[in-house]
Amino acid sequence: AKVVVIGGGVIGCSVLFHLARHGWTDIVLLERDELTSGSTWHAAGGMHTINGDPNVAKLQKYTISLYKEIEELSGQATGVHLTGGV
Repeated sequence: AKVVVIGGGVIGCSVLFHLARHGWTDIVLLERDELTSGSTWHAAGGMHTINGDPNVAKLQKYTISLYKEIEELSGQATGVHLTGGV
């Protein structure tokens, strides 16, 4: 493999997804148990774009749109439910 990503949490899956989206081949993700079964699956937090750092706010906005894109590409629901905020 050209790239081996170790860990199938949110970061590992994201790295693999983005490499594949940019045309990388011969890439592998290694996970010891089950995808997203580690600490990130229960790290529930607000999905929002309000942040004091404009770069972090852009990253958060990108992440929200990425979930929608993944659903469109895969035909599978991601389970994301945006509730809004005050």
